[in-house]
Amino acid sequence: MPRLLVALAAIAAVLGATVAGAIPADGATNDPYFGRQWGLERIQAEQAWQTSTGGGALIAIVDSGVDLGHPDLDGKIPASAGTEGDFIEPDGNCTGGGGNGNGKGKGSGKTKTCTQDGAQDENGHGTHVAGIAAAETGNGVGVAGTARGATLLPVRVLDESGSGSAEQVAAGIRYATQKGADVINLSLGFLSGVGTVVKVLGDLDPVYAAIDEAWAAGAVVVIAAGNDTFPMCAEPSAHPQVVCVGATDENDLPAFYTNSDATLSSTFLYGPGGGGLTCSGDIFSTYLRSASHSVCSPERGYEVLAGTSMATPFVSGVAALLAAQGLSNAAIVSCLASTADDLGVPGRDPVYGYGRVNAHRAVTSC
Repeated sequence: MPRLLVALAAIAAVLGATVAGAIPADGATNDPYFGRQWGLERIQAEQAWQTSTGGGALIAIVDSGVDLGHPDLDGKIPASAGTEGDFIEPDGNCTGGGGNGNGKGKGSGKTKTCTQDGAQDENGHGTHVAGIAAAETGNGVGVAGTARGATLLPVRVLDESGSGSAEQVAAGIRYATQKGADVINLSLGFLSGVGTVVKVLGDLDPVYAAIDEAWAAGAVVVIAAGNDTFPMCAEPSAHPQVVCVGATDENDLPAFYTNSDATLSSTFLYGPGGGGLTCSGDIFSTYLRSASHSVCSPERGYEVLAGTSMATPFVSGVAALLAAQGLSNAAIVSCLASTADDLGVPGRDPVYGYGRVNAHRAVTSC
């Protein structure tokens, strides 16, 4: 029985050109790539920052880890991330006959030697997600984050290929809960259909139990809907106590790849996820500094991606803005739904759900 969860990012576009301190009165930043972040403009993040920056809130990025030394993220990450939070290789990177905590030997020597690197990203997906949620903002480097004042907790549950097991994801969620995360971002999931089978057979039980524990502890769990163009939230985003997030393009239309919620059974709303076709129409954020930059990026450490993976941290960032205002997890979920921009027929509908998240309306209305 497959138990593999995967990162939910579309491929990078190949077409087309192209803890925070006091904020200026107009909410402006000096981040050089801020002009490329159309998603922040769409959700009215700058206006929201006049009311809340997310200061004091903690967002757990349960993903492939984070590039811990990235200059646009390192100031948001606790020092402990360099030694813990890795559920793929808990012993660290190992060489020698003993292999590592993931059962993958990296050498044929007789003596096992391990270097602990904690939740260091080896894929790039988690680093991209982290930048959208809460990159260092106003530091004159790179990009801005949705919750510019929030801190980040990197949790590595996906390997270098972007895959991980239900047990590893569940362990990562529990770790985030124990660390006191206010918001837990999961830009991952099973393929639509596969997840339903896995759930019926009970292999999803560890993830569901961990989500229940997180909710009971007061955390908001935000999960990507999936990229299968399926009219239902893929597992585990179909869990009744999570926020399921689809992706809109730069025209505020559902992206061609996004899942939705025709059943109206989930707390489903949208975030900017990119159209998956052009550099300018996708989501620009932090990336592995060790990766070569693509045609869409002017420098290493930044990249353009699209997917419900990218939409999810926008919603998580807004949830952190609300958590910083003292709202409970139930109140945050209710607020996200009630203040979203209604893009379809009036009211909640099978295509747009509650609508596309609006940071400014959320922090000023709830």
